[in-house]
Amino acid sequence: MEYPRRINTHIYESKSLDIVSRSLPPEWIVRELTERDYGIDLYVELVTKDGLVTGDMIALQVKSTTTCRFNNKNKFSLSGIKRSTLNYWQGLPVPVFVFLVDLNSENVYWCCVQEELRKGSFNGDSATITLGFYKHNTLSNDGIDILKIYYLREKRWPMIESAMEKCLISYNTLGPLVLMCKRRKNNEVCSTTIQYLLLEHYENYVLLARYLLFKSPRALPEWYERNIEIHKENSTELTLNFTYQLAKEMLDEFVGKYRRCILHSYELVTNHQSQYFSQKRPYLYAHLCNAPHTFVAEDWYARYYFDEYENETLNPEKAFFEDFTEFDSFLGDLGRT
Repeated sequence: MEYPRRINTHIYESKSLDIVSRSLPPEWIVRELTERDYGIDLYVELVTKDGLVTGDMIALQVKSTTTCRFNNKNKFSLSGIKRSTLNYWQGLPVPVFVFLVDLNSENVYWCCVQEELRKGSFNGDSATITLGFYKHNTLSNDGIDILKIYYLREKRWPMIESAMEKCLISYNTLGPLVLMCKRRKNNEVCSTTIQYLLLEHYENYVLLARYLLFKSPRALPEWYERNIEIHKENSTELTLNFTYQLAKEMLDEFVGKYRRCILHSYELVTNHQSQYFSQKRPYLYAHLCNAPHTFVAEDWYARYYFDEYENETLNPEKAFFEDFTEFDSFLGDLGRT
């Protein structure tokens, strides 16, 4: 007599979903779908450790393999994903991750679809695409923390992209601003305009440092609290306007890392994700290609931070409205990130 046969594909699928459910943090809510033929197997809500359900949600496609062999770059490539599935992922309103389950070791590796799209990993018109999984992107405790950062980056990507554009377009105001603050007396109070420019750069830095450099910058309210402390220490009239002492403290803490963010953003737009940005922000891309930035010059710190070019920068405020081209002729010889 003949009976229905449970094929290996169905066995692997059930085992994969079970491994994923067991590997995720217990407080997360896993919502399995009854129909999974369109590219999504699960929706997962990221609940905080103290039980807060904040509405953060990712869409998951789960794949499995019994032959997970990483190359010398610790990368495993999974081919055969339909391009129609990718098109579907692109239309979803939440970030999409693909989980790859190694059925032998029961390790789970993850890939962020939106990031791979920006990197141009799926360019072309082939009927199928290939996903890359890195050995360090697992569901270990550290891997979960990284996954959450990737999720938040995708959720906030429009804001991050806007901050990248702002920092790249206004980067030449940063050096003169540093000079103007460094040269003022500590007990002087910043004008509202200077403080606004400083905070605009700082807010760009906070967003970019967190999601491009994976750093944890000090929140802006902490600087306002420090401002109150300084006014009390100096027995000066309490005001929301910062003293230049505080402005210098802020610059000492963030300007170096912010410059790294600007360099990283520049590389993303003009190199690593150039096709994405040439389509998404064509004018920014075109401006950067036609007039390459020169902030990679090695003497930036000497010129602006340590003020070793005082005779050449007597009027730093003029530099807010100038484009610097003196290094363009040998830009290619200067180091980049």
